[in-house]
Amino acid sequence: MTTICVMIDHIFLDTEYRQPTIHKHLAKHIIISQSGNLSVTFDKGESLQCKGIIIDSNVSHTVSSKDNKMLVFLIDDTSILAQNISQHQLLNHSFFVIDNLIVERIQNIYTACQVKGLSQSYIDFSKQAFRLLNLNYHISSITDSRIQWALNHILKSTHIHNEIFFEICAEVKLSKSRFSHLFKEQMGVSLNSYLALSKLRKAYELLLKSGDITSAAMDAGFSSPSHFSASSKKYLGITASELIGKCKIYFIRQ
Repeated sequence: MTTICVMIDHIFLDTEYRQPTIHKHLAKHIIISQSGNLSVTFDKGESLQCKGIIIDSNVSHTVSSKDNKMLVFLIDDTSILAQNISQHQLLNHSFFVIDNLIVERIQNIYTACQVKGLSQSYIDFSKQAFRLLNLNYHISSITDSRIQWALNHILKSTHIHNEIFFEICAEVKLSKSRFSHLFKEQMGVSLNSYLALSKLRKAYELLLKSGDITSAAMDAGFSSPSHFSASSKKYLGITASELIGKCKIYFIRQ
């Protein structure tokens, strides 16, 4: 069973992460083994053993372990959190190996949060984990009423269609470029990324209710079921069909 927590700027998975072939994502990875070492291989044949690793976006790799049980953070590459990772950990390198003591502390914090219930304790867990990784992470405080309106509009929309960006800009009376800048400033993530994740979130919610991939995809605003499945694979490494009956998904409200 895979547990998924969806946040504005990242997605967290407690999973048996099975990616046997070399692959890459549009997100930065933080991967923590739940037991034993990780075996990490990159596309140029470089390999290493560690208990935790940060991997930059668009870096081809594969990760495995004895039982493949891992904690995985997929960080939106447009977010402030991703910028912090680049500036404080990666420093122009493609990966960063996490100290074993920090890995152990993150494992212990996660175990404690599971006892409390992850839906209630995930924000506290993620903040503690990022703090241990020396990442300046905070839950954004939205002060601009135009952004507040936009977020509420997106949340209440029955599906995320292609025109929603223009609808929002017309309502708040800002140009597309100005509103995009304001959104990134307030939210720490680009509006396009937020809309893409919101569409995926709505499709997941509908899929878990109905079990029907086609209706979930179309009702959420995807052009086709295959588009939904491809987006899920890109963000999570899991296709839409693999989610049915095999996942718990929490949409964390901030």
